[in-house]
Amino acid sequence: MLLLIIIACVLLFIAVIPYIVYLFGITFGRKSTDAGFPAEYPRITIIMSAYNEERVVADRIANLEQCNYPKDAYEVLFIDDCSDDDTLARAQAGLEKSGISFRIIANTERMGTNRSYNHAMKLAQYPVIVTTDADVFFEPDALNYLMGRLESDPGIAAVTGELRPRMNNDETTKLEGAYRSFYGRMCDWESTIDSTYNFNGALVAFRTNLIRRIDDKRGSDDANTAFEAIRRGYRAVYERRAIVYEDIPSSFRIQYRQKIRRAKRLIEATLANLDLLGKDRPFTRYFYPLRLFMFLCTPTLFFAGLALLAIGLYLSYPLVLLALAVIVAVVGIAWRENLFNAFAVNQFYLLMGLLNLGKETRVWESTSKKGKA
Repeated sequence: MLLLIIIACVLLFIAVIPYIVYLFGITFGRKSTDAGFPAEYPRITIIMSAYNEERVVADRIANLEQCNYPKDAYEVLFIDDCSDDDTLARAQAGLEKSGISFRIIANTERMGTNRSYNHAMKLAQYPVIVTTDADVFFEPDALNYLMGRLESDPGIAAVTGELRPRMNNDETTKLEGAYRSFYGRMCDWESTIDSTYNFNGALVAFRTNLIRRIDDKRGSDDANTAFEAIRRGYRAVYERRAIVYEDIPSSFRIQYRQKIRRAKRLIEATLANLDLLGKDRPFTRYFYPLRLFMFLCTPTLFFAGLALLAIGLYLSYPLVLLALAVIVAVVGIAWRENLFNAFAVNQFYLLMGLLNLGKETRVWESTSKKGKA
């Protein structure tokens, strides 16, 4: 049974190799530079998607009003994807009061995020598009930092912001916060060297003369936006100071559906762009293969290794297994937001995303947890 334990440890080590590489890069690798605000604010079209967000849409528009980006430098295209609540009416009322230039797009059939964005992009009048959701909230300077990064280098075609949970006492929020902290630094390091495709759909900006369409067949809109920039020879980067917050569902059951859907669509986008592996640039030589391993191999190896380790210890050293289980349980309860907990939970989401490949998830559900207004 000692051999079984050794095999388990080897599998667990192989599973975390990509994360070790990223930890090394984050700690000792090149650091991103401070781009600051843009010298001149480019005109932007903000495309905001919504489905059944009557509980938060008024607050979302108020949040947009509070942004420090000049109001005369942007327009809002608000998409309602056939909501069956009061989302459309509340959005229109809020936008009319805000003084923001806006247009409403009411889909006549459920289209999902990607197709809705592609439709709205044809109506945009400004050279930069920002895509966002109706249930997230910008920091006041988020758009300023986002545009500053985009304008800092003509080789950058797309930028995403840092997505953080709105902090409260929910255990799901604490766990997500621990994961997000490491995730953002991973993406920042990738961006400093070349590019990242791990975009946050809550806040993405891109140049319309370089990205004219988002792949709406497979995968997430945010990752596909980044892939389109990379495919055309440009950079897609992560700006950690452009901060946007989202509410994390307080129920693990609700969060489970949300996270599985996100994991599945990210994996789909990853698999849909394998032809880029032949390109000669740091992203395709190093980061893309690492991400492939992380999304496709690590979850399977991690849980296989844990299972073999548990079996081997049970058969050979049952008291050691019991002691380890108690330690993990105590640490997990006393310090739920520790990085191991976050890592294990997200490996589970990735594994379930793999198992759900092929299922239709092109339309979204509201996961807002706010009480009715």
